[in-house]
Amino acid sequence: MSISPHKPALPFKIFNASAGSGKTYHLVKEYIELLIGKAHKPDAFSGIIAMTFTNKAALEMKERIISALDQIGSPEHFKNKAAGLTQDIADTLGLSKEKVIQRCAKSLKLILHSYEDFNVMTIDKFNLRLIKSFGRDLDLPAEFEVVLDESELIELIVDDILNQLGESGNQALNKLIFEYAKSNIDEGKSWNFKRELIKFGGILNSEKNNKIVARLLEMDFSEEQYGTLIQHKKKIDAEFLARISVLKSVFEANQYESSLIHDGSRTVNRILKIIGFTSFETKPLFTDTFAKNMDKPSTPKKSFPEEWRSELLSIHDYWTKHLEEYASLSLFLRNFFNMALLQYMAGALNRVKKDEQLIRISEFNTLISELIQNENAPFIYERLGTRFQHFLLDEFQDTSRLQFLNLVPLIHNSISEGNTNLIVGDPKQSIYRFKNGVAEQFVALPKIFNPENEPNIAMQSNYFDQMGAVFPLENNWRSSPLIVGWNNSFFEEMRNILPEISTSFYNSVSQEPKSKLNGRVRIISKEEKTETKDLIPILKTWIDECISDGFDPGDISILGSTNRICNTWAIGLTNLGYKIVSSDSLLINTNLRVQLTIAFLHRRLKPSGVTETKQFAEIFFRIQSESYNEYSSYIQEHKSSKGTTYRAFNDQQFLGDHFGGYNRFFFKYEGLYDLIQSFYRLMNYDELADPYLHHLADIAFEFGQKRGPDLKFFLEDYASKKNKIAVQIPESDDAVKIMTIHKSKGLEFPVVILPSMDLKLENRSEFLLETGDYVVYKQPSKHDVLDVLREAKIEEEDQILTDNVNVCYVGMTRPMERLYIHNAYDAKKFGRYFHTVLEKMTDVTSIDGTLEVDLNSGPRSVTKNASESVETDSTFVPRSIQDRLWFPHISLQDNEALGDGDYLSQEMQFGIQFHLLISQIEKRENIAKQIDIGIKSGDVSIDNRPELLEKLSLIFDQEDYRALFDDHISVLTEQEFIVNSTKTLRPDRIILKKDSTVIVDYKTGIPSAKDEKQVNEYQLVLSAMDYPDVQGYLFYTSLNELRRVC
Repeated sequence: MSISPHKPALPFKIFNASAGSGKTYHLVKEYIELLIGKAHKPDAFSGIIAMTFTNKAALEMKERIISALDQIGSPEHFKNKAAGLTQDIADTLGLSKEKVIQRCAKSLKLILHSYEDFNVMTIDKFNLRLIKSFGRDLDLPAEFEVVLDESELIELIVDDILNQLGESGNQALNKLIFEYAKSNIDEGKSWNFKRELIKFGGILNSEKNNKIVARLLEMDFSEEQYGTLIQHKKKIDAEFLARISVLKSVFEANQYESSLIHDGSRTVNRILKIIGFTSFETKPLFTDTFAKNMDKPSTPKKSFPEEWRSELLSIHDYWTKHLEEYASLSLFLRNFFNMALLQYMAGALNRVKKDEQLIRISEFNTLISELIQNENAPFIYERLGTRFQHFLLDEFQDTSRLQFLNLVPLIHNSISEGNTNLIVGDPKQSIYRFKNGVAEQFVALPKIFNPENEPNIAMQSNYFDQMGAVFPLENNWRSSPLIVGWNNSFFEEMRNILPEISTSFYNSVSQEPKSKLNGRVRIISKEEKTETKDLIPILKTWIDECISDGFDPGDISILGSTNRICNTWAIGLTNLGYKIVSSDSLLINTNLRVQLTIAFLHRRLKPSGVTETKQFAEIFFRIQSESYNEYSSYIQEHKSSKGTTYRAFNDQQFLGDHFGGYNRFFFKYEGLYDLIQSFYRLMNYDELADPYLHHLADIAFEFGQKRGPDLKFFLEDYASKKNKIAVQIPESDDAVKIMTIHKSKGLEFPVVILPSMDLKLENRSEFLLETGDYVVYKQPSKHDVLDVLREAKIEEEDQILTDNVNVCYVGMTRPMERLYIHNAYDAKKFGRYFHTVLEKMTDVTSIDGTLEVDLNSGPRSVTKNASESVETDSTFVPRSIQDRLWFPHISLQDNEALGDGDYLSQEMQFGIQFHLLISQIEKRENIAKQIDIGIKSGDVSIDNRPELLEKLSLIFDQEDYRALFDDHISVLTEQEFIVNSTKTLRPDRIILKKDSTVIVDYKTGIPSAKDEKQVNEYQLVLSAMDYPDVQGYLFYTSLNELRRVC
C-alpha cells in the first residue's frame, strides 16, 4: 500500500499491518519522510521518537533506519539498492530524487554525530525517562535500580517470610502462613509450598490487579474484623433459618395428600429438602418445575397450598436479596488469611523497594499515570527536557492500556500542532496478553479504547477520531501466492469460530500476494492422542524432503508452543544426526568451559572443600582427555592412625601436575571480573573466540558493578539463573532452527514446520476480583453463584481461544515457500477447532477421519549453486553433555559407551531413573510417592512416570521377589566394593540376612550372558569377604521375570 500524496493528510495515521505486509518498510519510510520532509531541519531527528515492544525490535528498527539512510544517501556505493524506497519517498514528499539523496546523507551524518538524540527505544525505556523526570514528585531515590525479573523480588520476599517462621514475636505471621498452607492442602494444590507462595505473590506484579491490590492494602485483616464478619455471616444464616423454621411449622400444621398437590411427591420432597437446610444455601432453592408448580392455577383435583406458597416466597425473597452478599462474604472469609498474607507481602515488598532503592518495571505505567494523564504536554516536556514533535509506535497490539494512556497527552499535543503521528500494529498477531497487551485498543483506533466510558478519555477519543484514519497494508511480500491464498481462505473461515470480542481482530485478513515464489502447503489433521516425541519421525520425513528439494537445513524452522516441547524435538533430531539451533542449546551452562569456570569459583569460595575439589577435577579431565582413568589416578589409598584404609583425592599432586602448584592456582585477585579473567589466562582460554565464556565474563562484570565483589552472592545468583542465561550464536546453513511460535514473531523462514496445533484451552488461572464490599481470589467455574466469577470464566475462555487463533496465525504466516502442519488433536484442545475449520476448506481430502492437504505450485523457485554453498558458516557446537529430561540440568557422563557430545538415549535415561527409584523403594505402597519426589527434584522425567509406575508395581507384585526381603536385617543400595587399585564393583542391591546374603541386579534390556557373569563376579567377591550363603538374582523389567543365578 502507498498513501497518496494528493490525499488530504491527517496527522494521526494507523497502519493495520498484517503478516508479511512490509510493516518495517513503511515505518522506515515514514520516519525518513518526517526527517527530510517539508519542514526539514538538520536536527529534526531529535524531535522524532519511535517506540516498540522489545529491545530486540528497537535495535532492529534503529538498524533499518540507519541502513536505509546510508543506502539512499550513497546510491553508488550500494549499487542503487534503495532506488525503490528513494523513489517512493520522493513521490510522497514531492521532492526530486537528488534532493532526497542529499538530505538523507546529511541527516545520517548528523545522527551519527549526535547518536544520543536518535530516539528509537522501547516504551518501558521512555517511561523510565519520564519516571526520572518526575522522580521528586514520585518521592523516588536519586539512584534507583530497575528490577526486570520481578519474580526474583517476590522470591526474596517469600524467603524472608519463611525465614521468620517460628520466631518469637511473629505469631500473627505464623498464623497467616499456617492458614495459607492449610487452604492449599484443602484445594489440592502443589505440595511445593514456596513455589505456590511465589505464584500467589505474583498477583502484585499484574497491571490489571493494580486497583484491587491498592484497595486490598487499605482493608482491615485483623482477627477482630474476621470475628465481625463471621458474626455477620451467622446473622444471615440465622435469619434464613428462622424463615425455614416458619415454613416447617406451616408445613407440619397443614398436611396434604401428595396426590392433591401439583407434581405430587416431587413437590413435597423439594419442600422437605428446603426444610432440612442448616445454613444459608447458595444453590438455587427452586427448580424450574417447582417454580412453575407454585404458580400453576388450582384445579378441582390438584393445587399448591397458599400457606406453603406464602412462606416459600418469603424465603426466596430473602435468599435473592442476600445471595450475592452471602456468597461474596463466604468466599472472602475462605480467603481471608490468604488476602491478609498478600497484604503483608505487599508491605514487605514496599519496604524492600525502599531499603534497596528498587523500582519494579511493572510499576512504570502506574507510577506516572496519575501524574501525567491529566497534565498538559508543555509541563511534561518541561520536566522531560526534550520536546517531541512526532510519535511512532510499533507493535501496538502488545501495548498495555496504561502505556498508551500515559502517551495520550503527548500525542494529543502533537496532533493539535498538525504534526504527523503513526501507530502500527496487527491484532491478529496479539500473543502477549500475559504481558498486559490489549489488542482491543488497536481495533478501537483512531478512537481511544475506553470500556469504562471515562469522560476525559471520551473527549480525547473524539478528537483522535476526527484527526486520524486507519490504512490497511493489504499486500504480502513474504509468502508465495499459494501460501497467501491458503491463509486468506483459512482465516476467513477461522474468523467464524472466534468469540464476539475478537472477530474484529480479523476484519483485515485477506492479502494480495506480491511474491513470485512457488509454494507448498502440506497438512495432516486427525483426532489422535500423540506424545511429543512421537512426532519426531514425521519431522524427519519433512526435513529430508525439503533438503532433497534443494533447501539447506538452515532454511527450515520448526515451531512449537513451549520450550519444553521444542527441547524434546531438538534432542530427538540431534540423536538422528541433525544439527540443531534452539534456545536450549544456547544456555551458557551447557558449555563445559563455563561449568569448569563455575567449579573453579566454588573452589575459590571453599578451598578445602572435598566436593568442590572433586567436581573441578572431574570437569577438568572431561575437557582435557574425557578419560575417567586420568581422574581416578589421583584417587589414592591412605591409612589412618587407627590402621583403617581409606581413599582420597590427591589435590596437591593434581594442582602441581596441571597448574604449577597450589600458589599458582590460588592466585590473588582484585575483584570478581578479575578472578574470572585470571582463570581464563591460567587455562589459556581465548575468551573472544568462545561466546559462552565471554557472556559469563559479562555477567560477572555486571554483577560486580551492581552488587559488589561478593563471590558467594554471585554463585547463588548464577545458580538461580543458569537455566535462563543464553547467548546469541550466529545461525548457519547447516542447522535446523527450533523455537517457540512466540519467539518466531516478526521473523520469516523459507520452510516452516508446525508439528502440533493442539494448544490448551482450559483456564487454570485464578482471578482477583471485586464483588460488593469484598475481594475474592478464585479460579472461576460454571457453577459459581456470583455473576462476576461466571463472567470472568466466560471472558477468559474467549480470550484463550482468541490467543490460540492468534498463535496459529503467527505460525502459519512465517513461511516464504513451504508450510507443513501436523495436527494430531485431543477433542478438548484447540486442534479440534483447527480440524473443524479444515473440514470446511476446499482442496482437502478425507480418509477415515484424517484430513489431508497437499498443494504444490511447482518446484522450488530459487536454489543455491554449488559454488554458493561452499563457504558457509558451520554451527557453533559447544562440547556439552545434556540431560535428557525436559529441564536443562547437566548430566555427568560416566559411561564409556557415550561419545563426545552424545545425549543419553531414551532407554538409557529410563534405565538410570529406574535404578535410582528401585534403590529407594522397599514397599509397594511407596512407589508413586517416590516417583513424584524424583519428578519434583528433577531426577525423574514426568514423561517416564507411567512406565516407571507400571514396571515398579509389577516387580513388587511378584511374591518371589517380595520373599527375597523376608527376615532381612538391612539392605545395601549400590554399595561399592573395591576389588583392587583399579577396579570396583557396585551391585544394585544386597539384602543382608542372619544366615544368607542376597544380591539383586536389575536390567531394563533383554537378557544377556554378560548379566549372569556380572552377578557371578559379585558373588565371588562377597563370598571372599565371608558374607554367608551368597545368592545371586537378576530381575529383567522388560520380561517382569526374576532369575536365579547359579
